[in-house]
Amino acid sequence: MRRLILPLAALCLLGGCGYHLAGRGNSLPADVRTLHIGMFSNGTYEPFLENIVTNAVTDKFVEGRQLQLVEKPAEADALLTGRVVAYSTDPISYDRNDAILEYRSRMTVRATLRRGRDHKILWKGDVTWSREYRANRMDMAAQQDNEAAAIREIGDRLAAELYSRIMDNF
Repeated sequence: MRRLILPLAALCLLGGCGYHLAGRGNSLPADVRTLHIGMFSNGTYEPFLENIVTNAVTDKFVEGRQLQLVEKPAEADALLTGRVVAYSTDPISYDRNDAILEYRSRMTVRATLRRGRDHKILWKGDVTWSREYRANRMDMAAQQDNEAAAIREIGDRLAAELYSRIMDNF
């Protein structure tokens, strides 16, 4: 009997404190039901990051189903804009001959969520993510493919973190 009491008490406490799974809550004002996601801008020298991030963020909000996405900013209760503010790729490991074995790519996105009617800031913040990938001295195309895959994963992770912060207000 004692073995059941502790788990039941823990469940009651978790349920009573407003606990919910990340991304499942909605701390946005009740009047925010539609969202327009603007094209993110790119403040780096790495081409096409804005496309990758914008697509990943849009996909995440579609998947989340908490808000209805709209094409026109004038039709939206809230507007999400952003900018890729930093991107870097640095070597992180070497072999005994000082040849690079691995790189780490890192990206930072700055985003702002504003109410549509009065442009009041509802959320603003920076999100950073990084990913390691193998170097390939013998095949530069394969190494570029590894970096591109890392960038796509970073975009997806940034989108998930951004979604979580906006919807859970962390």
